[in-house]
Amino acid sequence: MEPHPRLYVDSEAIERARREPSIPWLRDAARQVAADAQRGARLPDLQWTPHSHNGHLIRARRMQTRVVTLLVRWFQTGQERFRRAALQCVRQMRDWEYWSWIAWRSGDSAPDALFDLSYGENSATLALAYDWLHDTLSDEERALFLETARKWPFAAGMKHARPGATWWFGRTDSNWNTVCAGGLGMLALAMYEDADEARELLPLVEESVAPYFLFLDETDGAWPEGIGYWNYGMRYAFLYLLSHERATGRKHPLFRHKGVRKTLEFPLDFCPHGQSCSFGDVNHWNPLPFHYAAARRLGRTDIAAALDDRLEAQGVRSGTWPDTAEWLLLHPGRTAQAERKPARGPVARLYRGMDWGVLADRMPDSTFYAAVRGGTTNVPHSHRDLLSFHCVVGRELLVTDIKPAEYLDTTFSVRRDEIFGITPASKNTVLINGVGITAGSALDRTERVSLPGAVGFRLVATEALGAMRDGSAVEFCARLVLLLDGSQLLIIDRAVLPHAGRMETRLHTYADVKAGKRGAVLHGRKERLRVAYAADVPAMLTLSVPAPTTPTAPAGHALRWCTVASTHTDMTLATLLSPSAGRARLELETGQRGQIRLTVGEREIRLTPTLRRARS
Repeated sequence: MEPHPRLYVDSEAIERARREPSIPWLRDAARQVAADAQRGARLPDLQWTPHSHNGHLIRARRMQTRVVTLLVRWFQTGQERFRRAALQCVRQMRDWEYWSWIAWRSGDSAPDALFDLSYGENSATLALAYDWLHDTLSDEERALFLETARKWPFAAGMKHARPGATWWFGRTDSNWNTVCAGGLGMLALAMYEDADEARELLPLVEESVAPYFLFLDETDGAWPEGIGYWNYGMRYAFLYLLSHERATGRKHPLFRHKGVRKTLEFPLDFCPHGQSCSFGDVNHWNPLPFHYAAARRLGRTDIAAALDDRLEAQGVRSGTWPDTAEWLLLHPGRTAQAERKPARGPVARLYRGMDWGVLADRMPDSTFYAAVRGGTTNVPHSHRDLLSFHCVVGRELLVTDIKPAEYLDTTFSVRRDEIFGITPASKNTVLINGVGITAGSALDRTERVSLPGAVGFRLVATEALGAMRDGSAVEFCARLVLLLDGSQLLIIDRAVLPHAGRMETRLHTYADVKAGKRGAVLHGRKERLRVAYAADVPAMLTLSVPAPTTPTAPAGHALRWCTVASTHTDMTLATLLSPSAGRARLELETGQRGQIRLTVGEREIRLTPTLRRARS
């Protein structure tokens, strides 16, 4: 193993953190680190409450932030008080009665009761502190670290971090894999010569994380848990790989995979202009330092430049982890110089294997953008949101869906699918007889389509709508989403029912709404979006106020385009979104053979009953 510091932060990074930054947002980060470290050195032991959801995990993140911030400030100033405060944090971690909220709730205080996310994040905190302090530790201080590691993560890791011992080991599609194994792996690398357990655990860590990275080849780099959990799982995944390379002095073979390179693009594609357009839990994303470090390692100067642009626009936002301190360590101190490729469009990008799609007038720097949800709900953190979409006009998110504002005891329980913000009623999707996409379902098909002057996606949801009273809910149901000349979004929904019923499409917004009989105008801070509706059966537009589970969460508005009666078996509804001024003409009629004709302004679009392009 290489000398310490040997993990993802090297001596050059530490030296860089000591210099006065020249970039304004980095100077802000440096001031924040100084203030936080000053406060952290004066405060007593970390105060926290176990009664919030996963309170022990929140404590682990706060502790990691405090320890890393204190030690970065120690690097900068050499003042012993910051080092002493960091060591006191390690003593507090050693003496905690529980490391896990799950174990605390069950009353099992055995340190090896389980190995969950808190263990993974605490392991990473121990690893960084040990690595950075290694050459200055007294015998007593070194014994403190080894005692803590052996009491908690090594004991639990030896029991649970192996095939068949815990559900997350080797899991391809869950952040738990890399948070748990990645944090444990960093500790094993840091203590490799000093603990027999470290040498035994490291090959098991490699075995666990490999499927996680290889899965990215199947999804074009997309992540089924969405962009918020992409940040979480990938943070520990990439910090482990970067640490492994530095500690061993050898390039890691997982970096060679195409999906690993491609995944760096994924959150940027689903967060245009800082507007999060992901699906499932935690639709929220900010640039994190690991992303920048991974981009530099993989030679993706285009990604680094895009992250620099975001940071210049929004600054560093203090978040879940020690982001401000890590930016001082991992950012080179100068903006990335990448060849600025001209914006191209229109764009219809489908992440195969996951079937999430992006439509935009151009990328990068879109002025009209939509994200579309295909694929399956049978993945971690998913909602019943198949067919749903988001729409960004300029730099404003004007169409989105309703998501839970907090985690409750029901969130990860057998009753999860009853929470309003997870149900189809809270999404921009199709409802048949008052219900929509079923739990654990998948679309029959998601495909990219092209028509003259239009690109988009065709999504078939027949099986995903499940059963009704005496058989299938529908004989056929599909949605066609088309970007017209890069300037309008046309959505056509068709359903054929075995028995007479009702059809509805929903559109949610937090913008101000002025609604009419067959359309509405959404007014944002600067932008506006016109919504026009059409149908081949009598239909009506109603404006409703959703009822999110959290009473203090904003409710927004729901535009409901519904059939007037529940007496139809064959229905086609259309929605046109236009950011331009002026009324948008939208007409729809269905011929005797089921051929659908839409008129959008002066354009005519003909479709088959299965929402494919009709032959002239």
